[in-house]
Amino acid sequence: MNATSIDSVSELSEARHRVEAYCQSLVDTSEARWWVNDDGDVELHMESGEAYLFGELGVTRLR
Repeated sequence: MNATSIDSVSELSEARHRVEAYCQSLVDTSEARWWVNDDGDVELHMESGEAYLFGELGVTRLR
């Protein structure tokens, strides 16, 4: 693996950490809740009705 690839992985890891931390802040303020679906995947359900699936490669809006 070259330095560029290592830097990219590190940047993605940092970005994922920031997104998860922000989502946790929504949970902490009761604006959202974490949910583990029947497949064992993590979802974030917002009080406003939106839901997001957290996958290995990113986040997908479900509704």
